[in-house]
Amino acid sequence: MSRSLPTSPTDVGVEEIPTLEASVRDAARTAVGISGDITIPKWKVAVPSSARRRVLGLSLVNASVALPLTTLLLLSPEIARDNNWTTTTVGGTIIAAAILAGLVGAPLSDRVPFNRRTAASVIFAVNSAVFALLMNLIPAFGWFLLVALARGVLFGLGAPIWRTLAFDSTVPEARARAIARTHMGTLIGSALGGACAWIAIAGIDIGAGQALLLSGILAVVLSLGSLLLTETKIGGAEPDRLRRAMGQVDDPVAGLRPSWSESTLRVRSIPTVKFALTSYVAIGWCAGAALIVPVIRLAQARELKEGTAALVITIASAVAFLTLYLVARGLEKSVRRSPEALAAVIPLGLIIGFAGLLLIGLVRPVISPQLALATIGGFLAWVALDITMLSVIQPEDRPTAVGISLFSTIGGSLLALLVISALSSLIGGSAAYAVAFAVASLPMILFWRRSKKLIRAVGPDLDARLGVDDETQDFDEAVAESGAVPVLSARNIDFAYGSVQVLFDVSMRINEGEMVALLGPNGVGKTTLLRVLSGLESPQAGVIRLAGDNVTDINASKRVALGLSQIVGGNAVFGSMTVYENLMMYGFSLGRDRASIKEGIEEAFQVFPKIADRRNQLGSTLSGGEQQMLGLSKALITKPKILVVDEFSLGLAPIVVGELLEMVRQLNARGTAILVVEQSVNVALNLVDRCYFMEKGEIVYEGNAKDLLAQPELVQALSLGGHPNTAESDPVTLAKSGSPA
Repeated sequence: MSRSLPTSPTDVGVEEIPTLEASVRDAARTAVGISGDITIPKWKVAVPSSARRRVLGLSLVNASVALPLTTLLLLSPEIARDNNWTTTTVGGTIIAAAILAGLVGAPLSDRVPFNRRTAASVIFAVNSAVFALLMNLIPAFGWFLLVALARGVLFGLGAPIWRTLAFDSTVPEARARAIARTHMGTLIGSALGGACAWIAIAGIDIGAGQALLLSGILAVVLSLGSLLLTETKIGGAEPDRLRRAMGQVDDPVAGLRPSWSESTLRVRSIPTVKFALTSYVAIGWCAGAALIVPVIRLAQARELKEGTAALVITIASAVAFLTLYLVARGLEKSVRRSPEALAAVIPLGLIIGFAGLLLIGLVRPVISPQLALATIGGFLAWVALDITMLSVIQPEDRPTAVGISLFSTIGGSLLALLVISALSSLIGGSAAYAVAFAVASLPMILFWRRSKKLIRAVGPDLDARLGVDDETQDFDEAVAESGAVPVLSARNIDFAYGSVQVLFDVSMRINEGEMVALLGPNGVGKTTLLRVLSGLESPQAGVIRLAGDNVTDINASKRVALGLSQIVGGNAVFGSMTVYENLMMYGFSLGRDRASIKEGIEEAFQVFPKIADRRNQLGSTLSGGEQQMLGLSKALITKPKILVVDEFSLGLAPIVVGELLEMVRQLNARGTAILVVEQSVNVALNLVDRCYFMEKGEIVYEGNAKDLLAQPELVQALSLGGHPNTAESDPVTLAKSGSPA
């Protein structure tokens, strides 16, 4: 986010700067609920009534999803027997639905507009419950498979929305209790689902079909709780609080809805998320081992009395519900202390969960206490993990992050199911499951180590998200010192094609209205750097800013919308289209603003009369100079803040180059900053204000164009790939200093 600095470094004593930085960080963290104040008010006092209704609605939605699923899992052997299907067939259907939820549903949920999340929640929740009601309507496997897969897709669509809504529903200080309460809804659904299954098996013996019908009816009733939901803006109260606390202005990047692929790239570049996804796999592993396997496999092996498995699930879910309710205030205290304090709950929960898992195998046939312990640990880690991961992610990327975490959780569950089933079949005998569960607890070591790394990563990642990390502070200090925000800046950029690194710690800046040239021999990385700046390639390290906003993980099309356009020499024209159609193509970046497109085209014809005379001529029939003019006209239509031109004079006659130079000056005079990659050093130095020289993927020199024209020997050395050897011409200090780049 863009921030208005209250002071510049010249207004503050050197000894006061660390204190100033600390106060900025404290203000940002306080705005997102990390205040250090661990006085926890009552739920009704801390949270407005509208937010409480949203949390209640989301809890009921989660219950409506968990209830029929639990019943289905518990009754799968009976369903298979009643319909003359195999248990493998029923289990395979459930697995296929789970995979479909992660692979199809979660990415599709990204298409739901931010301001339609409530309506989408109601649709997905109610339809999911209705499909559960219809599951056993027709006793045919094709119908059962169709309904199960449909529910899987609906769950995948709804889960990212429900979980981000829970995060956004309350003030940041109360998020822990809000998310804990929505997860408690899942436990309520599991308990009710277990009760439905128990009634069918050991109670009044109504049969598996009737029990599924009962669970479906209850699910429909619970899903109506989604009607309690009201719309809340993406990020909830947090963005406004941050702006007030930090003196920030509206962030143009945050207003753009990222695509699934772009958002995934940004999310997965955050270290905390990488470690968090491993913990989600651990939670899924714990759930798959502790819930799915003992319920289905042990019941089949007759190691549990008929109906006892359902009762075990009900008791374990109820105990976990009560425990989560009691520890929610403690979680909220951890949130308020520091991000590290909350993240420390994650390995603790995993240890508790895997301890329960180990005890399921070692202590038999009683499994209720162990299963309750595993459930408590899993949900404790889950709540802490949701808050930790989502807190370091920009609000517009959170649905994507939840979708990825959902896939990781489902993957962990399926992996545990396969591993334990394979081990038990391989070992055989009465000790099979004891050994299988003991082995299943061994991954705890790996998951625990990864979760410890998460604790170290969360603080810096949160500060980076809030814009109070060291890089942002350095940038802001440099801007305050220079008095201007660069229109485009790059800092410490590294890039590699596979294992071959091409760019090394590259830093540069282009100020508003400035013309800058990027020079150097062929093959030193100039075009690659432009591709990275334009968003066509993603750097392995470093930060790219456009008008002060971090666009490092923003794709090329979004950077065009934010004011960056690139023209590739010799490839800026669609040859099969007419001149007019090419100009219309450039205008597509403006969306449906036809008036602006028409205005830009007319302006292009005025500035470039040669292409106006050829408006109906195919682009491929234009001369090289005319094609370059047509490419330059893009700037008159899109009106970028900065225009990046690669190989400006490539293959053109000197007289044509002279004409183009004058047109570039006109574009610059209209306020557009220009970055040019040019082979001809003389052409570049007579055009630009400053220039950078590259050699072997590094910036080796940065200087004023007029000064360089007075030093022909230095220019010759740089052009041939040499290094300056005078004190006045040391390799560029820009990347090594705290400049705005």
